[in-house]
Amino acid sequence: MTLNISIIYGSTREGRLGIKFAKYLYKEFNKRGNNSNLIDPLELKLNPLVKRYADFEKGSAPKTLEQTHNLLTQSDAFVIVSGEYNHFIPPALVNLLNHFYDEYQKKPSAVTTYSVSPFGGVRVSTPLRAFLAQLGMPPISSMLHAPFVGKNFNEEGERISNDIEERHKEFEKFANELEWYANALKTARNQ
Repeated sequence: MTLNISIIYGSTREGRLGIKFAKYLYKEFNKRGNNSNLIDPLELKLNPLVKRYADFEKGSAPKTLEQTHNLLTQSDAFVIVSGEYNHFIPPALVNLLNHFYDEYQKKPSAVTTYSVSPFGGVRVSTPLRAFLAQLGMPPISSMLHAPFVGKNFNEEGERISNDIEERHKEFEKFANELEWYANALKTARNQ
């Protein structure tokens, strides 16, 4: 079954490197026959949360919120791409995710993290997984971490590391699990 998968990236910092990893995930999920979209808070230019999408009168939400609402509503699964800011979730990602709620319900999420260090942002996984569960998009058990993100991906989102084959096996396991849950929950939601 073809799935709609939203890749949600969480940084607005100048010189951000994680966008390379987000582009990689976008391309890889599309190669598997899914319809992926990349949601980038830098392009959305959302103000700090004052009013959630649901708080606007029908038809009065800003255009970027309306478009993002539509993408999220049509999504069958979410891949969250997060750096680690002081062992926690980047503020831009928290702000973006908190603008919505109903759009996430009963759809799986997957945690992917990155960093310029050998840890790959792994420490943000725990608070991020708890946050996603609270939002109603339960995280799958598999996670994907990208250490040395600036050296292992190019600007086009292609993996350029020496261990491409091994990393591709990790991605396949991760993607298989997310797609399984997305298909199962999509079937259940359609009943």
